[in-house]
Amino acid sequence: MPDPNEEFCSLSDAFCSRYRCQPDDFVRKAFWKTLPAKVWIPAMLIGGPANERFHQDLEILASLAEAQSPEDLNHAIDDLLGVQDMDRSRLRRWFGIRVSAMQIRELMSPLLAKVRRSPAPAIQAPVSRPPGSQTSPAPVKGSAESATQRLRQAMRIHAAVIVGTPLPQVLASEYLTLRQLQEFLSEYSNLRPEMTFLRTYLREQEELTRLREQAGPNNRFKAS
Repeated sequence: MPDPNEEFCSLSDAFCSRYRCQPDDFVRKAFWKTLPAKVWIPAMLIGGPANERFHQDLEILASLAEAQSPEDLNHAIDDLLGVQDMDRSRLRRWFGIRVSAMQIRELMSPLLAKVRRSPAPAIQAPVSRPPGSQTSPAPVKGSAESATQRLRQAMRIHAAVIVGTPLPQVLASEYLTLRQLQEFLSEYSNLRPEMTFLRTYLREQEELTRLREQAGPNNRFKAS
């Protein structure tokens, strides 16, 4: 029987001790424990965690493995809610086959009380940089956090564009390239009307640019 006073270095250690599983089984077991019981059978019929539809759910659960504080848990739950808000598929919206944010909190919160927090790293003085050289750190491509962050950025870009702010200026303020925005919209444009609008807007801007280049500098009205 596990020692009730035992402390652990991470959430996955506490979880595996409580539910008697190996560290490699943390994500799989956490998936089934945070999936509502009423959808277990349909989830099993479509392959369970092996189904690519659950890829982002599993990434978020995996990100909890090294969690040490309620803040880490809240951050993961925020990411999960953001991903689920983007995913409007029948699987999630109609049938409710998705990891439950409420069950994640109920399952993981008691275990976090057993996790020993690492000392906070010493704060280092910021390194001075030449003006204009600072950039925003890029999120890891393909992660759930990246998808959630990109959605928020795209929504801000949409809001700025519709009031007439030039697109290059908006992208610069978001530390985002046109290519990065296009890649995100190609994957998620069908999830929200704002994303569909942005994708259409970008295509129209590309077409206008192409027509201007074809016209050339000499195709102008000349004074008679």
